[in-house]
Amino acid sequence: MKLSNFTQGRDNNFNLIRIVAALAVLITHSFALAIGTGAAEPFRGSLGMTMGSIAVDVFFVTSGFLVTASLLTRESVLEFLWARILRIFPALLIMLVVTVFGLGLFFTSWPLSSY
Repeated sequence: MKLSNFTQGRDNNFNLIRIVAALAVLITHSFALAIGTGAAEPFRGSLGMTMGSIAVDVFFVTSGFLVTASLLTRESVLEFLWARILRIFPALLIMLVVTVFGLGLFFTSWPLSSY
């Protein structure tokens, strides 16, 4: 049995891992917001690191695994890079426009003509 057998399709539990990691980040941030410091976070005393830092490590490992699997299924590196560009840049450009022209109007003290 190979590891690739477990990563086929959408039933590979990576979504569950990412949800648990995202919740861990939210919990860690809630300690910092509610108490004013992350020092009271439960895992800091026993593990020496917060749940949030563990969750970020989990995100990096799962992302690396999934991106590598995507690279290995492509015929060339250029095809892989082109697919990544087509996946990332449209959303990036949309959010850039929304942030600059949408949110920027609400958070600036400049008059609309100067903005």
